[in-house]
Amino acid sequence: MHIFDPGVISDFNEFLQNPTNENVMMYLKAHLDYSIKLQCGRQNDKIEIRIELPHMYPLLENAIVIVHTPLLTKNKEIYLKKELELYIESMDKTETYIYQVLSWLQDYIDDLIQKKASEFEVISTTTTTTNHEEEMLDFERLWIYSHHIKSKTKRQEIVKEARNLELSGFSRPGKPGIICVEGTKENTQEFWRTIRAYGWQKISLCKIESARKPRDKLDKLRRFEGFKEQLFCDDIESNDGVMNMALFLKYLENHNSGYMKKELFGLE
Repeated sequence: MHIFDPGVISDFNEFLQNPTNENVMMYLKAHLDYSIKLQCGRQNDKIEIRIELPHMYPLLENAIVIVHTPLLTKNKEIYLKKELELYIESMDKTETYIYQVLSWLQDYIDDLIQKKASEFEVISTTTTTTNHEEEMLDFERLWIYSHHIKSKTKRQEIVKEARNLELSGFSRPGKPGIICVEGTKENTQEFWRTIRAYGWQKISLCKIESARKPRDKLDKLRRFEGFKEQLFCDDIESNDGVMNMALFLKYLENHNSGYMKKELFGLE
């Protein structure tokens, strides 16, 4: 078991010692986010299960459970995700249920591995022939603020992850570090879960913007074309990462996001 932010446990303990309304904002900023590796298949291959427990779990909020494994084809992964969501919905929400979910996953993935990939081709075809004009999806734009983004590895992973998830937006390395991603809510939330586990001095969601639209109109909500790293520096060779505020504010205005200067920096 790996807890991505061990400091969360200390925050929870601090809150439990003095559970006041003021301490809710101070200590309950992050969710418990961890991963567990299970053995599956005849070769005892390991799969990674990523679990996030919202503060209102299990009564009012469902656990977020994501499976990472190379053992399943894409069609099988799609099928597993839908079945997992249904299984979690069926659980008794008056009790914690992660153990039951893990046991179910271990058995279910074993069965999926044994089944022929051809059995799931119909599922894929059915999905792609759905009337996309009528299918409603959740669009989301996340504005993320970090104390700094300097690591070349982090910078590369941020761009890679955003593009893999077909998100648009930008990443501004340096101090402060600012990231904006937009796309389907499923993908923006997966991006946020992934990058915040990298290990940061401080990182937080500054603003969340959401809308629900038909699939064929979703891209019209995007303000950015693709995902790129933007420096906003006078000297592109500079290593100190000092932002040229005028360049950044102009960039925001050009992408219909000028209001974010107040959200990010408190500027009117």
